[in-house]
Amino acid sequence: MCGFFGWDKHDDEMKIAREDFKAAMVKQFNDIYGKDSENIESWQKLCRVLEIEPIPGSLSECRKSVRETHVNLVDLVETQRTGLPVKVFKTLKNLQDYTIRTEKFFPKRNAHEGGLLRYLLREIL
Repeated sequence: MCGFFGWDKHDDEMKIAREDFKAAMVKQFNDIYGKDSENIESWQKLCRVLEIEPIPGSLSECRKSVRETHVNLVDLVETQRTGLPVKVFKTLKNLQDYTIRTEKFFPKRNAHEGGLLRYLLREIL
């Protein structure tokens, strides 16, 4: 975006655009997967996208399965648009390495706005 608009990293307009972009990513996640952490259908949809098999039948099983899954949240949001399967990482370290290498950081500060989203947050840096 910076190159397209001719912004440098200290440009106020760039900072505003970045914050708007972060808020939009959280909203998009919530629109796709839901915000209600008590909604079993939302959890099961998330489990399907994460290719968790078999799909858990209870909220607690869904939460446990999702908590144990390491996935890049930017990729998870983009899969709706790209149709590409989401890569699930075997370890947190693998996810961290991938996220740093690709610079696909999800806005942690805004993530509290989504009930399901917080179960997928991982410490990257």
